[in-house]
Formats: sequence, C-alpha cells, structure tokens
Amino acid sequence: MKRIGFLILFLAFACILRAQSPQPYLVADFSEQDLQTMLDLCHQGGFEWLVVKTPFSTYGHYEWNESFAPDGDLSVRRMVQAAKDQEVTLGLLIQEDAISLNDAYFTAKNFSQYQRSEQLKLFDEMNAEDVDIALYRNEALKSLTSLNLLQIDDEIVSIGTMEFAGDLVLLHRCTRGLYGTQRTLHGVNAKVYRIWDSPDRFVIPDGELREAVRQQLAERLEAGNVSLVLLKGAPGQEMLDKSIRVRQVERWTEEGVANHYLGWFMIHASDKKRTATSIEDLEWMLSKASAYNASYGMLLDPNALKNLGTIPDMLTLMKQWNQLTRSEAFTASQKAMMKDPYLDWHLEQQGDSLFMLYSMNFSRRYQCAFQEVDTGFLKSEQWVWNVEEEGRFGLRLNVEGKVNVTNPMINTTKGLVMFPCTLEPGQQLVYDFGDYAYVMDANYNKLKTVSVEGLSELAQGDNEVTFFCEVDPSAEQHPVVKLRYITRERPFVVHPHK
Repeated sequence: MKRIGFLILFLAFACILRAQSPQPYLVADFSEQDLQTMLDLCHQGGFEWLVVKTPFSTYGHYEWNESFAPDGDLSVRRMVQAAKDQEVTLGLLIQEDAISLNDAYFTAKNFSQYQRSEQLKLFDEMNAEDVDIALYRNEALKSLTSLNLLQIDDEIVSIGTMEFAGDLVLLHRCTRGLYGTQRTLHGVNAKVYRIWDSPDRFVIPDGELREAVRQQLAERLEAGNVSLVLLKGAPGQEMLDKSIRVRQVERWTEEGVANHYLGWFMIHASDKKRTATSIEDLEWMLSKASAYNASYGMLLDPNALKNLGTIPDMLTLMKQWNQLTRSEAFTASQKAMMKDPYLDWHLEQQGDSLFMLYSMNFSRRYQCAFQEVDTGFLKSEQWVWNVEEEGRFGLRLNVEGKVNVTNPMINTTKGLVMFPCTLEPGQQLVYDFGDYAYVMDANYNKLKTVSVEGLSELAQGDNEVTFFCEVDPSAEQHPVVKLRYITRERPFVVHPHK
C-alpha cells in the first residue's frame, strides 16, 4: 500500500510539472535551524516550493542527511509543518532507483541484482595480480563513466583507463578486489559484466532489489510526511550557464518545454573560476521562463547569500516576474519576443499596478588599448557604437591588472560624460541610465555612489566613441580596462491581472 501511495505521489508531481501555470521553486541545502531563513527567501522571491538539494546521506535505505535533519524523521516532519504554516511546500530532490556506495544495499550479495550489461568475454585468463585486462569489443565498453565497475565472477574491478585495439578493448591500471571481494584467478570463460552507474556515482538496482529500494523510499517519505519530490535527472533539469545562453536554449528539449519546465539556474558569487551572477543574467532566465510559461529551479549558492550584494534586488525581481507570469500578465506578442535567446529584458515597477518591460541591448566587451595624451592622462582607440534610435546609454566598466583608474570618461558625438571616482583593480563601475553610478566590488557590493557629470547619450546610427581616464603618472604600466555599453528600447506596458 505504501508503494502505491508513492506512485500516486510521483504521478501527482508529474501532473504539476505539466500544468499550464508554472510553479518555480527554490533549491538549496540547509539545516533545520536555518529553515526560517529559507522560508523568508521564498517569500521575498515569490516561491511557494522549497526543495532540499541533498536530503539523504545514503541512497537505497534513504537515511536522512544529519546536516539537514539532525533528528531524522522527526526533524523532517517539523520542517514540513513549519513550511506549510507559512504557505510553502517543502520538497526533496531525490535520485530514484539508486544505491550509493555507502548504503547497506551495496554489498557483495547484491552485485548480481544491479543493472548490468550483457555478458562480456575475456580475451585471455586473468591472474590475481593482473591490473591490465583485455576483453572483446562490446557496446558496453564504449567509454568510461563515473564508477567504471566490472563484475568478474564474484570479484568487483574498477577500470583505470580504456584503449581500443582492433577487436579488443584494453583496460589499464585496474583496481582489483573492491568492496569486500577478493582478487582471484579468472579463466577465459569467466562471467564478466559491466555494472551500470549514474553520473552521481550510484549503481542502479534491478528486479526485486529495485522494489525493495522503492519501498524504502516510500516509507521514508511517509515517515517524514513529505508530499513533494523532484526526481533528479528529469527532462530539462540542467544547470544554466550564462556564457552559453543560445546553446542552452537549444538544449531545452521539446519534452521539457512541452512540460513547462526549463531547468535550473544557479546564482553564485565571484570566485577564481567565474564571475558573479549579474542581475541581467538573472532576468535573461526569468524572461525565458515567462515566455515559455515554464517552471524552473533557482539554486542559491551559500556563498552568494553571504557575499553577493544584489541578492535583495534579485529576490524582488524573481517575485515580480513570478507573479506576473502566474497572473498571465504578459501578452502573446511579448512572450514571442522574450523567447529570443539573443535578447535581454528588464522589468521596472511603476507604482502598485504598472510595470515597464524594457528590451535591453548589451554590447560586446571592449578592452582599451591606451595611448598617453598628457602626463597621467590616457585615451583609448576610437570605437564606433551603433544605436537604432537616439537615447541614453548605460555602462559596465571593469578594472583589472594592477593600476587604479581615476575619473573615467566617455566622449561621444553627443558630448562628454564623466564619472568622478577612482576604481581599483577588481572593482567595477555600474551605471544604468540615471543620475548616479556605483563603484562595486566583484560581487556587486556598493562601495561608492558616483554623481554622473554630463549626459550619457548616443545619436541615432553610428557614434564615434573614445574612452579617457586619469592614472598615477608614476605607474609603470597602463591599466587594464574592459567595458561594454547598454541601450534600451521604448518599454512595453505590463498590467498584472488580479
């Protein structure tokens, strides 16, 4: 009966994903003591679902992760009820039909009950000391995976590297006698199988063991009073990367779009490998979710919550986009335009019941090649900036290298605009059309407000543009300055429906 209940639960969730009204959700790892903080984030971002990213420490018996639920089932029941009291549904991200290597189901007696390939054939007998193995070619040996496990009779072997030689596959640097099994001699007719695994380093149960695993999950969900699960690996569930936006849209499967589900978006802080998620990155995703009337998962990196200065603004935008999408405020023509993967959009609230929807144009990134025009005064090469109609422009200016930049200026055919400030390496100037710009760190924390002098305007068509700045005359090298300009077109009016 419990297993039937779980199947009903899964089917109900599948129907929710297919509903015309999207249901975005917040994804995070947190502890019971941090639940209220997460619920506050849900309210600020307009999310009615909160999904725990790593709820279990083992898969198979589905034991709760102690960092999430220190009192096990009791903790989960308390959190589910506390969320419900605040009109948020607490759900779990799970891997269905999975056994982790630290679970009690991962034992030698169960190896034959995992999903395996057809029987493979050794080229020659194996001694107990052999770490290089030759097998005849088979589709099951096309490539390496996450675990790369072979079952040879009663021994488990891990593949090191794989090489193809004619009709053979040569496996090198294999590890023998794993997981409680013994290294032993295997004749040429030994029974050899490849054990299938998942990218998350799980093995996959089959037959009666699969039914036992599903029963364990159903009992765990019932014990925790959990009524919402998200199956990991569902169609469209992918991390969205701002550097491959167009390719990401192409990866959205027809099934995912038809089910009104686009995937995950991660908000992260700046680190050695990537720049911080920007508001324009976020609104690109939100506009696509609104265009497709689609659900999505918003994954908040813990470091972003601590360090990213724009989190409050991002949560406000999420709530606005989510509410407008739910109320079907966007017209069919607006949705059609927002589907364009090349276009960015920005939403601005005007009063209680009116929003302006701007189409935003971000230029390519320009890196300044400087020449000195006076002591301590530099100018860049001349660029040509093009706009379809006369209007103001915004700016994103980053300083890298080792030299400070003072009083950055942009000279256009319409005149000169100056930002009286000093930017240190690693800082950026963010300017969005108004009377003020901001000096920010790499995580968009505001360090200084800058009163803009002049008017940031471009004439219709081509504009000859030059960048100027001041530097310390004693500096032994030029600063590294990268910038791009932003224009926006006349806004569309959006009225939220009650």
